[in-house]
Amino acid sequence: MYILILLFKWSLKFVYFFLKWLPTNPKKVVMISRQSDQVTLDFQLLEQEIHRIDEDYKVVMLCHTIRHGVLGAIRYYFLLWRQLYHLATSRVCVVDSYSLAVSIPNHKKSLIVIQIWHAIATVKQFGYQTLKKQYGRNEQLAKWLRMHRNYDWVISGSLAMKNIFAKTFQVEESKVKCIGTPRVDYLLRKEDQIDSEILKQYPHLKDKKVILYAPTFRRDVNIQLDDMTSTIDFEKYHLIVKTHPVKEQQFQETNIYRCPEFSTMQLLSIADYVITDYSAISVEASLMDVPVYFYVYDLEGYKEKNGLNINIEKEMKGLCYQDFHSLYYQLDHEKYDYSRLRKFRDKYVTNQNGNAGYLLANYIVNGIWLEQNKKTNNKRKEVF
Repeated sequence: MYILILLFKWSLKFVYFFLKWLPTNPKKVVMISRQSDQVTLDFQLLEQEIHRIDEDYKVVMLCHTIRHGVLGAIRYYFLLWRQLYHLATSRVCVVDSYSLAVSIPNHKKSLIVIQIWHAIATVKQFGYQTLKKQYGRNEQLAKWLRMHRNYDWVISGSLAMKNIFAKTFQVEESKVKCIGTPRVDYLLRKEDQIDSEILKQYPHLKDKKVILYAPTFRRDVNIQLDDMTSTIDFEKYHLIVKTHPVKEQQFQETNIYRCPEFSTMQLLSIADYVITDYSAISVEASLMDVPVYFYVYDLEGYKEKNGLNINIEKEMKGLCYQDFHSLYYQLDHEKYDYSRLRKFRDKYVTNQNGNAGYLLANYIVNGIWLEQNKKTNNKRKEVF
C-alpha cells in the first residue's frame, strides 16, 4: 500500500514540477470540489460576487465526485492533472472539501488556498478530530496523503466553531475567519424563486405539509426508514428523503419523494419540518426558521465511534429523540420551541448581515479582509 501511495504522490509532484513553470494569471481563481459533479451553490454565489467587484476575473470550476471502482479511480487520477494545471496558473484556490491536488504537492508561494468547507457549522467531528476513531480516517493514510494541508485561510460560520475548525484542519486559529460562507446569504434572503421551481416540478407537494429528512453522511451504513414510513401519516404529510450527495441510496418505498433535481438546501424553501441527525442542515434550517428535529437513534454509539462538536441533547433539549414514534408525536401535536432554534442559530451563525460572499470575494480580488458589518448595496441576482 505504501509503495503505491508513494508512486502516486511522486507522479503528481513530478507533473506539477513542470506545470509550475507556467505563468500565473493574477486574475484567475480555481474552485475545487468533490461534493458534487455540479457546480455547488457556494461556488456559484462566490463567482457572482467576484464578478460584481471585478468582471475581468476568470473563475474556473472543477467539481467532480470520486467514483468507486478501478475506472472511477483512473478517471479521478487524470482529473487531478487538470486540477494541478489550474492550481499552477491561478492566484487563488477555493476548496470546499479535502482535495488531493491541493494538499499533496508544494505550491507556488503566490498561490492562496482558502478552505470554505461545505457546511456552515459542524455538528459531528471530522478531519483530524476523528483519527483513530471507527468512523474516522486512517491515521497513517492521512499522514501519507497530507490530509488538509496547504490552507492559508479557513472560513468558519461562527466564533463558536473557530477553535473546532482550527483543530479539524490543524491550522492556527488566526487563520480561521468567521465570516460564513456564501450559502448563508442565500438562506437569509429567503427568496421564493426556488419554491416555484420545485412546486412546478412536484405540484402534489402543495397539498400537504412537507417533512424533509436529511441524515448525515455515513460511509458504510445505509439509513433505515422502516420506523419512519410506518409511523408518518401520509394523509397529512409528504416525506422527502435526501441522503448525502456523495452517497446516494435507493429506496423501494413509493410514498417517498427524492427530488434529485434539487439540493437539500434548496428543498428547505418548501419544508415545513426538517428531521436530521448530526448534519449541519440543522443550522441551515435554523436560518430559515424551519422547525428542526434530531432523530439520533444511535447517539451513544455515534459519540464513541465518531464524536460530536455540539451537545445537541443540551442545546436543543426537547428536540432530540432516539425513538421516532416520540419524535413524530412531538412534531404532530406540540407547539415548536422557536426560541431554542433561534438561540441555536445565533450561536452558530455569527455573521447574519447577508454579506459573507461579498467579504470573501473582496479578499480574493483586493487581498483585504473587511469587517463583518461592512454593508454593500449591490443588487443580487438569484442563481436559480
